[in-house]
Amino acid sequence: MKYDTLSKFGLNWAGYIPVDTAYIWNPESYLPKGSILGIEAPLWTETVSNIEELEYLAFPRAIGYAELGWTIEENRDWDDYKVRLANQTHYLDRMNIKYFPSSLIEWKNKQDLDSTYVSD
Repeated sequence: MKYDTLSKFGLNWAGYIPVDTAYIWNPESYLPKGSILGIEAPLWTETVSNIEELEYLAFPRAIGYAELGWTIEENRDWDDYKVRLANQTHYLDRMNIKYFPSSLIEWKNKQDLDSTYVSD
């Protein structure tokens, strides 16, 4: 699904799934606690024509879904997560992943990250 109305790729027949909605989603609200063994995040590819389009639709949502799958709800926090996600920019760029640059995230460039880790 598209992230928003401006997304270049994807469909919107099931609505839009922005980065925050993907992270905040709670599968346990649909079933009794303890009855979920895992989650999945399917990506329909009927409109995907190359790897760049696939990466755009999968990232950064896949990162959020992964955390959702291994972190209990009480330990998930969107405000904390979006900062940590922003710090993954360098890794995504280094791996040449063509991710969706959501305006909900203050993406860091390499210079931002370098200045964050400079010690006195």
